[in-house]
Amino acid sequence: MFRDNYHDNRYDKHINMYPPVAATANTSGSAVSQVATEPVAPYPLEDVAEVINPIPVYKSSTPTSTRPLVESSASSGSSTHDRYEHPFQLPPTTTTSVESLRPQETRERIPPPPYEESENKILQEKAYRTEEEPTKVPQPPRERKRDLSQYSPSGLKFYEIYNTTVKDSVSFTPEVQMKWCETLLEFAFDEEFLSHYNINAEKLKRELKPEEVTKNQKVILEHSFKVLAKLITMKWGPAMYLMGTLYSHQPYLAIKNKSIVVRNDKKALEYYCRAAKSNHSEACYRAGVCYEFQKGTADVSSQSESLTLAFRYYLRGAELCSNSACMYKLGMFCLYREDFQDVPQAMSWFKNAAKQHNSPQALYELGKIYEFTSLPFTVQRLLTENNITPNPTKALKNYYACATKCEYPLAQWKLGHCYEFGELQLPVIAKKSIAWYAKAALAEPKGNAMAMLALSGWYLTGATGVLQPNDQEAFKWALQSCEASDGKLARAEYALAYYYERAIGCTQDPAQARVHYERAARLGHSKAISRLQSGL
Repeated sequence: MFRDNYHDNRYDKHINMYPPVAATANTSGSAVSQVATEPVAPYPLEDVAEVINPIPVYKSSTPTSTRPLVESSASSGSSTHDRYEHPFQLPPTTTTSVESLRPQETRERIPPPPYEESENKILQEKAYRTEEEPTKVPQPPRERKRDLSQYSPSGLKFYEIYNTTVKDSVSFTPEVQMKWCETLLEFAFDEEFLSHYNINAEKLKRELKPEEVTKNQKVILEHSFKVLAKLITMKWGPAMYLMGTLYSHQPYLAIKNKSIVVRNDKKALEYYCRAAKSNHSEACYRAGVCYEFQKGTADVSSQSESLTLAFRYYLRGAELCSNSACMYKLGMFCLYREDFQDVPQAMSWFKNAAKQHNSPQALYELGKIYEFTSLPFTVQRLLTENNITPNPTKALKNYYACATKCEYPLAQWKLGHCYEFGELQLPVIAKKSIAWYAKAALAEPKGNAMAMLALSGWYLTGATGVLQPNDQEAFKWALQSCEASDGKLARAEYALAYYYERAIGCTQDPAQARVHYERAARLGHSKAISRLQSGL
């Protein structure tokens, strides 16, 4: 019923080109919230390109207090010599503005680990020697032996990276320090770690209270940004790329709170471009995506200029960094964008990405090209002019490689579709169709919405000797399809509305039926429009 030979336009662009626009984060500069609370953006960083010293990465909206994090042990009656009763305390934070900092005015340097605690139990940072100090050969701090038998797996992982960083504290090797920065950012949102360990990878003798966890998180985050700022002043490509991903709220790290800096697409693009100049592969791709879809490009005069810049960054990523995603994008430009159309070049980029890197997007696009009929008429005519004609064997070969070697859900859906309707010279085999649909529907992270809808259709009608009809399962898969597509797959919205209207696998609900018919109608579904006009 719902399994017609239809390909939703939304799925023509089968790669995550750019993240959805997120809501504007809180820019008040308030302190980092407890780990479990709503995300805030306490680190509105400024550009650090010309700043040699670390920049202040945290601005409190209230005057800084030097009151101890935990009440003194004397007031609680506990021993004043038990340092683990007060695992750490914070130094006063500066209120100096970013604009007032200049290299000639500030001699502060990022301290190397370990981060020592004074007799007053205030977590302090050791400064590098100043120019006034006598010249001497610096020595890395000695790491005392620890009992690691009680450390958790995450604690051991953090300790190993911390220990490597300690040994590198004098050299400040970019690769080592970048790994340290990434580790700090990730562990700053590990609640279990924050409750039992500090920035020196020391296991605390008691579990921290919620307010102490927040302070611990703040210490770790602030130092991660200081290290990141130092690496950026060194023009270290990966650091500039990381800053760009933080500004775009699309970090590649496992960070639960993606709003630790205020979203700024313009800043993100600036950092991507700076990283791309150092031939950072992913930065080339993201800079190209920003220009292609005009994210943070308010200063660019026209769409044509923006597309030209996108093409240049993709070309840089493909030629200098051998980035398969950039190769795929160049193929798409050369096939679909009028000002860049060049079929031989498009085929070359697709084939290079597929052969050298097993790019699933390139393999799928080659399948579409040889299938031919699923492409727009103008593109079909362009291919014909370049002696490329339908070739079901080559189409199936590329789809199959994409579905098996790359486990690409869209290609798995395509094979299920071909086995259901007998396309690309395949026989109609319900068992194989359902198997491929199921594989695509259950793929991580959220499955393919069209495959879910196809399963809904199979459960609605059943398949002799393979699958018994099941209205409840049909309804469930239609509902999941709508959720997976974020309400943007017209056929799924129409199917779910039909189920609600006819009480198929669910309780009859005319109100919900109308909601989903309206969504389908807004997406241009002709049957949904007719159903609404008939007076549901």
